[in-house]
Amino acid sequence: MPKMKPKSTNSLMKYLRDNKGIAISSVQKRKLMNMGYYHGYKGYRYISKPSNQIPYTKFEELSAIYDFDAQLKALFYPSVMMIETALKN
Repeated sequence: MPKMKPKSTNSLMKYLRDNKGIAISSVQKRKLMNMGYYHGYKGYRYISKPSNQIPYTKFEELSAIYDFDAQLKALFYPSVMMIETALKN
């Protein structure tokens, strides 16, 4: 099987517009680059199973979910690490 070449950020933006119906502007390109396509869009496209697709229409919706998740992780990370360390010892 041939190895696939990663898409450029512009190609990913075009894919989101053309194939997923998500409005994304060139102004939002930096946010997509910082989120990362696979951790950003791919991680939040459905709930529990692929048949439960989230009907995003704007990049702002996806960005808000990503930001909420990042804040939630930052809130719990120190406690989870302390518990993990205690369990290992």
